Amino acid sequence: MSAWIWLFPGPAIVVAQVALKAYDQGLYRRWMRSEKGLVENLTVAFLLCALACAILCYRYRARVRWRFFGPLMLVMALGLVYFAGEELSWGQHLLGFKPPESIAARNEQHEFNLHNDPFLEQALDNLPRTLLTLVALAAVIGVFVRRKRGLEGRDFADPRPWGWIWPTVECLPAAILVVGISLPEKILARLGHDIPSPFDIAPGETKEYCIGLFFLVYLLSLLLALRGRAAEPLAP
Repeated sequence: MSAWIWLFPGPAIVVAQVALKAYDQGLYRRWMRSEKGLVENLTVAFLLCALACAILCYRYRARVRWRFFGPLMLVMALGLVYFAGEELSWGQHLLGFKPPESIAARNEQHEFNLHNDPFLEQALDNLPRTLLTLVALAAVIGVFVRRKRGLEGRDFADPRPWGWIWPTVECLPAAILVVGISLPEKILARLGHDIPSPFDIAPGETKEYCIGLFFLVYLLSLLLALRGRAAEPLAP
């Protein structure tokens, strides 16, 4: 996998935001923070590419001995559809339509989505974000533990998922940023301080960007490994 996909996009978006905010805060808000900004659009692009990878992985399900591989890819695909749809407010910003007043009045950002609804926010935004952060943390630990034990590659012939399900080292940059991007703000907040400008970029939106990148790199690496196998399906 090219380093332009797995290594550079995470650090680059952080550096770009800090540099642009130091140069001009108005440009930063317009190009990075707006609903049509770079962070939001690239997040959606990553998610849609990851969705395509999940669907292609499903097509190769016969090459994986674990019988729940296909259903797992379908569940991941549905989750990515939801994630991308919510980020796009289900087309509101692309198509320019106004949500029904009953929805807009309840929504924190007056958008056509669920995760900004005060009643649903905990279950559909905060909880998934926390769970995905824990997944990224597990990925970071798993990469180092597996490398220390000399476990490389993926074993799709394993009847259990443990032979192939762990993220590879290519997932590491995105996973580290998912876990760490919001830590400075939280630590300084507990100490009663704010992050000084221009380092006070939006950690929540940047975390979503890194989560989208993590999904893309993980599913793309899985797809490449599946395509590298022999074309014949595995025996049951």
